[in-house]
Amino acid sequence: MDQDILYFFDGKPEALPLYEAFEKKVLSEIGSVKVKVQKTQIAFSNRHNFAFVSFLPVRKAKERPKVYIVVTFGLGYRAKSPRIDAAVEPYPGRFTHHVLVSGSEDIDEELMGWVREAAAFSAGKR
Repeated sequence: MDQDILYFFDGKPEALPLYEAFEKKVLSEIGSVKVKVQKTQIAFSNRHNFAFVSFLPVRKAKERPKVYIVVTFGLGYRAKSPRIDAAVEPYPGRFTHHVLVSGSEDIDEELMGWVREAAAFSAGKR
């Protein structure tokens, strides 16, 4: 485990297994992925960033589970699902989506489908 990742989860070590499960799936399902730990998020990139893990407060505190991570990804359209806590269009034709993950069962085919799609969308950008 990378020292920077351990430092990122220093204040929330109970969320580290969720991250590890997500990272393992991303690295096994998408080729040539770079992982970069930043101050407030961990970025996954190919040519460009396509997914992020953070502790973004996408729900009110009383509605958030004790242990969670937020997976953020970008698509060329607004995905519709009750699992998506927030979606915004920061640039025309680019939508950022936030999904709260509180258990390994949340890292399922639906989420990974969006992440694979986000990687392909990112790789196709100029």
